[in-house]
Amino acid sequence: MLYPPERFDLNEWFSLLSGIVVFAAALLLPKRFSAVLTTVFVMFTLFISQTVDALIAVEPVNLYDVSDTSKYEIMDAFIYYFVYPPTTYLFLYFYDRWKPGGWRRVLYVAGGSFVSVVLEGLAHWVRVYTYKGWNLGYSLCVYLVVYALYVWIYHLMIKLMDRQGIRTRR
Repeated sequence: MLYPPERFDLNEWFSLLSGIVVFAAALLLPKRFSAVLTTVFVMFTLFISQTVDALIAVEPVNLYDVSDTSKYEIMDAFIYYFVYPPTTYLFLYFYDRWKPGGWRRVLYVAGGSFVSVVLEGLAHWVRVYTYKGWNLGYSLCVYLVVYALYVWIYHLMIKLMDRQGIRTRR
């Protein structure tokens, strides 16, 4: 069940503004990926974000809350569906555009992780996330793994779709 926010305050406004900015940025960029590939990226992002939160943000671990409470609020769903997927799309868009290899790939993943930690720190400051045993150092580790997974999924999907003759670009 989706619960309404306890109060519509700074954290909800921050989440809405973040969602509008990243969603608009993703929509305004020239289309780069096919609808199939974009769908895979979105679905994988939804799976990863909700799975990680289900493992570490709820009982028995319960290291942080998203939004005002540990209940699944409307703003939690907004973040999962309208902030995280376009953020992943932007990360992979520029990855595909710049095609970093070797150490540049490692630096790209590390840079994306660092930017995400800074943005999460800002979100924590406005109480989008309430830490209960969590800290940004843990987030950096999670982002490094998750962004490496995104790059792996990107290469896997490009290879599989090319092998099948399915168009990956718009």
